[in-house]
Amino acid sequence: MSDACARDRSFLFAALVVGGMTAWRAAILAVNSPLLSFDEAQYWTWAQTLQLGYYSKPPMVAWAIAATTALCGEAEGCVKLGSLLAQSATACLLYLLGDALYGRRAGAWAAVLWVVMPAVSLSSVVITTDPFLLVFWAAGLLALVRAVEAGDRPNRWWALLGVCFGLGLLAKYAMMLFALSLALWLMIAPERRRLARAPGLWQAGVVGLLIYAPNALWNAANGFVSYKHTKDNANLAGPLFHPDKLLEFVVGQFAVVGPLVMAALLAALVPALRRGADPRGRMLAAFTLPLLLIMTAESLLSRANANWTAPAYIAGTVLVAAGLADRGGWVLRLSLALHVLAAGVLYNMDAARRLLGLPDLARYDIEKRLKGWDEVGRRVSAALADHPGARLLGDERKVLATLIYYVRPHPFDAVKWNPEGIIHDHFDQTTRLEPGAGEYIYVSQADDVFLRSRFERVDKLAEVVIPIHTDYRRAVTLWRLGGFKGYFER
Repeated sequence: MSDACARDRSFLFAALVVGGMTAWRAAILAVNSPLLSFDEAQYWTWAQTLQLGYYSKPPMVAWAIAATTALCGEAEGCVKLGSLLAQSATACLLYLLGDALYGRRAGAWAAVLWVVMPAVSLSSVVITTDPFLLVFWAAGLLALVRAVEAGDRPNRWWALLGVCFGLGLLAKYAMMLFALSLALWLMIAPERRRLARAPGLWQAGVVGLLIYAPNALWNAANGFVSYKHTKDNANLAGPLFHPDKLLEFVVGQFAVVGPLVMAALLAALVPALRRGADPRGRMLAAFTLPLLLIMTAESLLSRANANWTAPAYIAGTVLVAAGLADRGGWVLRLSLALHVLAAGVLYNMDAARRLLGLPDLARYDIEKRLKGWDEVGRRVSAALADHPGARLLGDERKVLATLIYYVRPHPFDAVKWNPEGIIHDHFDQTTRLEPGAGEYIYVSQADDVFLRSRFERVDKLAEVVIPIHTDYRRAVTLWRLGGFKGYFER
């Protein structure tokens, strides 16, 4: 009876923390959502025309935005809602994974550590591809554990593993690293090597590739643009030694998961890989270490964003929770308190700055690049209303994506200035400025002295300056252009 009560308490504890954090974040999205970044605005733009792929990413993020905005509208919070739901679902899956491997107490702490993790607090109010990758990675790992328990033959768990793998690839190509981690696990766990020849694993692979296939076909029909962009992100063509980037990346990992949790994870990885180690810990280490090592090497050779290691912390969080649930409870409780406090500061940055007496400077504001664009959108909306029939023209993906969202009505016929004719982004791929009659409202942050040689009519409408901080402002220039002559002087 006492064991049953303990299990019930663990479940209740996890449910209260996960539910409480989810409700808190949902309230923020509903009442005081952060503005959209240019990437988020671009994903929203993608969601207006559902496809099997897009220039820089597979389609899952656009599909999710289409679903949430159909549910509750196009406000910023609705655009971002999919991230919150995916992160909370990941916490629930970690509860099930931890329970399956180590028991309900470990599962409860895995869910709690995940939902209060600093990176998750940020990710839950920002729409990116990561939350959808993570939820399918976690579901795939749980399916793998259950499939191994069920046997080598094809069964529903192997099929579910394939479904998760395929959907994960449709979320982010980094899901391929799941297969790498699986291969490493089979190498370092002799008792599991037979799975490499198991019909069940091959069933999972076939199912996964069939689900992913539509995006591969889309890439084939569009010059493999998503794959090329992913390759370019590696940025290995330049100098290949950047110790400063390495240090920045390593420090960033402690910020992503919290310093105590990261220290506990590093301490747990070494014994988990020793000969004779607990097979459960060895499996979790195999799904943690490869990503950490690959991205650390990438940060030294070129650069690596701190979030690129995120899938490693699915298994890593369970490993930490299992190791500390019974003998390191103070670390878990302290991390919980610190991470909830950090979330409070993150969600109330302006109030925190005032409370601490910090000066009104841009370096104390992590949202500074988002601010002001809603006001710019209102100014551009007025300019377009004053010139019926004019189309929005921009010279940067960041500007164009953000304004397509913040201008009302949305200028979905906007065009990107691209004199080189090289495809650098979604708007280069999907829009083209043709010579001839037509009027444009051109929005730029750059000096535009070339305009008079490219257009028959050029009128400077306004210089829009939006103060953000004493040392930071949002500034753009609005031009009215007509009669495009072509990109090159005649």
